[in-house]
Amino acid sequence: MVKIVITAPRGQMDRLIVAAAHKRDDIQIVGGVGAPERDYIGKDIGLVAGMGEAAGAPVYDDIEKIIDACDLVVDFSTTELSMKVLASCLAHKKALICGTTGFRQEQTEALLAAGEKIPMMKAANTSYVVNVMQKLLAEAASKLGSKCKIEIIDMHSETKLDAPSGTAIELAEAMAESAPDKCIDDIVFHSVRAGNPPSTHRIIFGCMGEKMEISHDAYDWRCYAEGACDAVSFLAGKGPGLYTMEDVIEG
Repeated sequence: MVKIVITAPRGQMDRLIVAAAHKRDDIQIVGGVGAPERDYIGKDIGLVAGMGEAAGAPVYDDIEKIIDACDLVVDFSTTELSMKVLASCLAHKKALICGTTGFRQEQTEALLAAGEKIPMMKAANTSYVVNVMQKLLAEAASKLGSKCKIEIIDMHSETKLDAPSGTAIELAEAMAESAPDKCIDDIVFHSVRAGNPPSTHRIIFGCMGEKMEISHDAYDWRCYAEGACDAVSFLAGKGPGLYTMEDVIEG
C-alpha cells in the first residue's frame, strides 16, 4: 500500500482525489497540506474535502510536518505551493505527482529535472481519454501538419487562472513534436474563461476546402481523480525518473 499526502484538499480537483483515494485498497492517505491559518488546518482531510466522513488523516499547514510519513505527494494546488512541495520531496526523496498548471518556464524546468533524483510525474491532465487523444493528435499532425493550420480552443470556468490551459499546451507540444514543419509557435490558442462550462478542448486541423476537429469534454472531474489515483499506484515502488500518464495507461 502506498502512503500519500494530498495538497489543497478543498481545491476542485484535490477534493475529488481525496474521495477517490479513500476508496482504494492500495492507497492510504496519511495527511493533507493546506495554506497556513486556514480554518481547516488540523481537521480530518475527509471532512475538509467534503467527503462526508473522516479519512483518518489530518491536514497540516506545512509539508515538512508530514512528508516523512508518506511515500508520495499528490499536488494539484498553486504554483507557489507546488514549488515548496517539490523542494520538500527532493530533500526527503519522496515521489511527486504534480498536476498544477501555470508554471513559469524555469519552474517547469525544475519540475522536469526532479526526475533525475525522485520518481516524478508532471501531468496537466490525468484523464485516460485525453492522453489517448494526445496520441491521436500527434498522429494527425504527422500526416497533416504540412497541409493545414492547427488551432486549439480551450474552454473552462471563469475561475481558472491560467490560459491557455496546461492540457492545451501539452497537446500542442505533442503535435509540434510530430508535425513535419511546425513548432509550437505555429499553433494558435484560443482560451475561453466564462461561466462554468465543462472542461473542453477542441483541436481544429484547417485545410483548404475541408477541416477535421478532434475534441474532448469533461463533464465530471472524477475522471481526472481516478486517473491520478491510477498514477499513484503506478509510481509506487518506482525509482527516480520522469514518468507520464502514457506510462500509466500502457502499464
